[in-house]
Amino acid sequence: MKLEIVQGLLHKVASGMFSDDELADNGIFFQTMAKFKYDGYKQYAPGMRFLERFALWLQQFDDINDRKIAFNFVKNKLIYISGPEMDLLVSSSYPDVVKPILGRSVAEKLGIPEYKINKIYDNIHFKSLLRQSLFCGLSDGARTEIFRRANNNFLSHEQIYQTYELSDKRATKMKEELTSDQINILGRVPSNEESKFKFLFLLDDFSASGTSYLKYNTLTNTFKGKINALYENIYNRNNLSDVFDLNNLEVHIILYLCTEQAKENIEANLELLANNFSLSKKPSLHVSCLIPDSYRITDEDIKYLCNKDTYYDASALEDKHTGTVKMGYSDCALPIVLYHNCPNNSVSILWAYENAEFQGLFPRVPRHKEI
Repeated sequence: MKLEIVQGLLHKVASGMFSDDELADNGIFFQTMAKFKYDGYKQYAPGMRFLERFALWLQQFDDINDRKIAFNFVKNKLIYISGPEMDLLVSSSYPDVVKPILGRSVAEKLGIPEYKINKIYDNIHFKSLLRQSLFCGLSDGARTEIFRRANNNFLSHEQIYQTYELSDKRATKMKEELTSDQINILGRVPSNEESKFKFLFLLDDFSASGTSYLKYNTLTNTFKGKINALYENIYNRNNLSDVFDLNNLEVHIILYLCTEQAKENIEANLELLANNFSLSKKPSLHVSCLIPDSYRITDEDIKYLCNKDTYYDASALEDKHTGTVKMGYSDCALPIVLYHNCPNNSVSILWAYENAEFQGLFPRVPRHKEI
């Protein structure tokens, strides 16, 4: 749709809510945000742009009062993480998180003060320990291809994998490649210990509730989630004891974006997981960008809008995994949109599917499909 037509449509929908001067200012604001951020949303249909979607979305609200609340919600509360912003978080994970962790380990082992970073990072022990580090994605959101390209000068292609589920064939090849590289680094045949991975870094883009990573059932005394699956995979398979140094293995989970709620939930359950597997070293969680609880929707007018049945199609949005999601999955009440897909932990008026009676401003592609 041509820009002039879209602007006219948006002006028509928003007229009556603002003065002419306010309409003009808001028009400039949203055109700018659309140009630099919102038009990049990956789930828009071909040809669809933000301003057109925004106008159509506003038209769904019953009256001018609800429309104005929705308009101001998007203008003042929405948090949109663009592609370049996410790429920056991915790229900075190595220098900001991984490198200091390995540096501290080498400094402690060799008795070098941590501030002597050149002496640490130039040391052969650091290079060897870096090669004994494995990087795995916890989902396709880990952007391992971005992580690999950003750190091509430091990391081997053979130590970065898209998934944490390792086949026997893949594990055998990983062991062979690690041994071969350690010969080049150390200038000799490595010991058995030096031919195993000592650090495992798990990468992912976003967590809002933390339940998909690690969840503890107090009734059955069992764990669920990706992190538990990883530990079961490593510690319950005899052949992987030849690939990982299980007695000294350090696992670090790196989340590019994480809410305060998810961080607290995951960290509380990591303590229980360590006890369950009798781990000598508890897994650690590292968050590149923390989303504080204060960002959650608490405004009564917005909560009223989200909870109104007219703007919620339960038959389209709910399934056996989610339950009620008016305020988002697990009642996270987030105003967050990621450029590739809007999380269902955000309020549903933002992400409601395109097949719903009330459609979201940034329609989401569901993870689970009911057959």
